[in-house]
Amino acid sequence: MVIFSSVFIVCWNAFDEIRKKSSVILAVAFLCTAIFGFFHAISFQGMPGFLSANDMHKSLSFWLLSRTIVTVTLLGLAINFGDTPVSPKKSLRFLIGGIFLTLASSLVIFIKPEYLPSSYIEGTGQTAFKINCEIIIVIINTITAFILFTQARAFPIATSGEHLQIKRAHLFLASSMIAMSEVYFSLYINANEIFVVVGHVFQLMSALAIYRSMVAINIHGPYTTLSDASKQLVETTEKLQRHKRRLAGIIETAIDGIITIDEDHKMILVNPAAAALFGNTVEGLTGRSLSQVIPDRHRAAHGAHVKKFGDTGVTRRKMGSDFDDFYVTGLRSDGIEFPIEASISSLMENGLRYYTVIFRDITERKLAKEKIAQNHTQLSQLSSALQSIREEERKHIARELHDDLGQLLAALRMDLSLLQRDSLISEKSQKTIASMDQLILTSITTLRRIATDLRPRALDEGGLFFALQKLKKDFSLRHGIDCELLANEEQLMLDDAHSTAIFRIIQESLTNVARHAKASEVQIEFSRNLELLKFSINDNGQGIEETDMHKSRSFGLVGMRERVKAMQGQFELSSVLGEGTNLKISIPLSKDIGDSNNFRQEM
Repeated sequence: MVIFSSVFIVCWNAFDEIRKKSSVILAVAFLCTAIFGFFHAISFQGMPGFLSANDMHKSLSFWLLSRTIVTVTLLGLAINFGDTPVSPKKSLRFLIGGIFLTLASSLVIFIKPEYLPSSYIEGTGQTAFKINCEIIIVIINTITAFILFTQARAFPIATSGEHLQIKRAHLFLASSMIAMSEVYFSLYINANEIFVVVGHVFQLMSALAIYRSMVAINIHGPYTTLSDASKQLVETTEKLQRHKRRLAGIIETAIDGIITIDEDHKMILVNPAAAALFGNTVEGLTGRSLSQVIPDRHRAAHGAHVKKFGDTGVTRRKMGSDFDDFYVTGLRSDGIEFPIEASISSLMENGLRYYTVIFRDITERKLAKEKIAQNHTQLSQLSSALQSIREEERKHIARELHDDLGQLLAALRMDLSLLQRDSLISEKSQKTIASMDQLILTSITTLRRIATDLRPRALDEGGLFFALQKLKKDFSLRHGIDCELLANEEQLMLDDAHSTAIFRIIQESLTNVARHAKASEVQIEFSRNLELLKFSINDNGQGIEETDMHKSRSFGLVGMRERVKAMQGQFELSSVLGEGTNLKISIPLSKDIGDSNNFRQEM
């Protein structure tokens, strides 16, 4: 009775009010069984103080009812007809109905036992009705035990619905013990025989098995789970404490400043590095407004920036979009402003948003950047000046060679020509003079080529278009490489500085093609509008390795980049091995250059 009452308590209170049908049926069935068991005990023959407890008919009637309920319940549990939730009101109605039927049946047995088939005759023993009932109970429990044994091998622990855990191996043992007990209960004649004792032993064993299968696993199991969860909670707490101490140590010893603010921009966390950067103490900044470390002119914008960052939902970002505005300005306690490189992150905690800023003083870096930019500007100016000086020197040397040395060689050749007409000179001397004339002619040709390489006269006399025409022609004749120029004179009407720079870029490109490309064709194409002059140089050679494009000793490419940069242009070099090289250059044109000529726009 105690064990079955425990089963009722566990099944009825299976974790929440929305019970499963199986839990309700098990609870009501075992409660009714416990009640019938109680009435069986008090109506047993020989129990004192009970009305008409002078035979065993009433007691055995209660016994058969309790055994039948347990047997049918275990069979239904083994078959498992499905499970659905049952509302609290429906569960209560089912419980009240079960108790009412139990009490009504008990009242009939107590008051009108003759209405029931006889189960025991004094002196004769059990009736055929009682023995047949016992046989049916044995058969049903045997079938139940077989089903439960099959299920126990498949899954040792199964759940009835989502709440109640049931160990089917113990239920198999319970069904087997009930069957055995009913066998012995069907064999006795008198209540004091050994069969009754053995039957009650098996009955007790079956009750213990039911207790182990339902009560113990559903009471001990949660406590074990709770104990394990408590241990895990302690371990997790210790681990969190270690992480907290480690994080606190990292924040305290970080060389970067770290500040956390709330939605009101009050500083709730300040590490020593941040306090030192602002010339203050941790205690002096904690709880104060962030505006204390921001210059007056930036406070409104900074507040709007932080609010906008929080509204976007982004968890972290750098403050600033490029190198020039990558930093914000901080304010030390002595009123001195300094640049700060910072990143900001946000976190929601208990419905409140917190912002964490990690920053560092970049005063030295900013000064170094400005110094580098200044040096780079000076180097660019120096490079441009050197290019101009070199062009002037080339122009001067070319003029000197052409005007002075060229004139002298021409005069010398004229004198030799007059000397050849003298009839007094011998034939041998005539041959020598002819050889000298040929050498002077070669010298004049070489001199003109050197002067042209130094500074083509066509560039000064005819402009860039005619200079490129001659450069293309001389390149094709000298190297045997087909060279095509796609341009017109109007496109290339530029000032001297642009004309010279573009000529030198194309000259250097053709030199590289002749030396390294092993190409058979080169194409030079120009296009121009009011704002830009674009030109490209393509060859069908062997291409350039990616690493060779960026070698510091590739002075030809470096020189071309510097010339383009001096004109605020863009330089793009691409190459595919085995397919050739493509150089694209675009140069912005000033308004004076764009308006000084009438030209066709070709894109």
